[in-house]
Amino acid sequence: MLTSFEQVLNKAREVNVPGKVAVADAASAETLKALAKAEDIVFPILIGDKEKILPLIEKTELSRYEMIDEKEPSKIAALSVSLVRDKEAELLMKGKLSTGSLMKAVLDKENGIRTGKLLSHIAVVESPAYHKLMLFTDGGLNIRPTLDEKISILKNAVSYARCLGIETPKVCGLAAVETVNPKMEETMDAALISRMAERGQLGNVIFDGPLAMDIALSKRAAEIKGVKSPVAGDVDIFLAHDIVVINACVKALIYLSNVKTGGVILGAKSPIVLLSRSDSADTKLNSIALAAIMKTDKRR
Repeated sequence: MLTSFEQVLNKAREVNVPGKVAVADAASAETLKALAKAEDIVFPILIGDKEKILPLIEKTELSRYEMIDEKEPSKIAALSVSLVRDKEAELLMKGKLSTGSLMKAVLDKENGIRTGKLLSHIAVVESPAYHKLMLFTDGGLNIRPTLDEKISILKNAVSYARCLGIETPKVCGLAAVETVNPKMEETMDAALISRMAERGQLGNVIFDGPLAMDIALSKRAAEIKGVKSPVAGDVDIFLAHDIVVINACVKALIYLSNVKTGGVILGAKSPIVLLSRSDSADTKLNSIALAAIMKTDKRR
């Protein structure tokens, strides 16, 4: 089981030939810095305004790349997605392009890279205060998923956890309390998903919920509150009711704690490295590695 980003990066580097990554609007200094650090993991195809990209490349150590000169955002998105669709690139990465523009091309019914699965975002966090990597979903794509959509998001996350060597992921359905309350939809959904997991409907996974964050992170907190949970203090995947919860949790950890992070979108024909334009080069590098190790998993 991979328990740190150092291990994730090492696994990504085990691939003998770096796979090509289509970078949608590569005129981003931090993106190019990350790609320079990832030259032993991916070979970038830079799509965007050549006049803006080249001066930024000169400030990095990026030496190996292809470039497609294009200024129109919608065409940048379409070109980037087409490279993946036509198997000329294995990965897709957002550079300076807006998320909306890229996802419109990804989801295009005729020319996109949909698979029939729900797409969802997963953020991976390494914290010195926790004993393993934490997977948070969905804080980047689905705003307020239905029960069925939560199950799809969970399945995406469980599938990805196995790329990290987590064969039986422990999952919590996050809520503010541990009791089912009809006025709190998240508690109802978590209880239903927990029952489905008990009956084996979700495969090889241990799910418990509803659980508050203190129970999820601390076995001692569970003992003090008298809550018996098979995942308390040992959660792999944190599943939330809406985008705000996970987005806020991860960003708070980034800005207030000494954590390392990365994120990818799951469910498309290719993993998609989709980050905030404000994310650091190291976060982008971690995300590239998270995407790259998916192609090494033979079960996908």
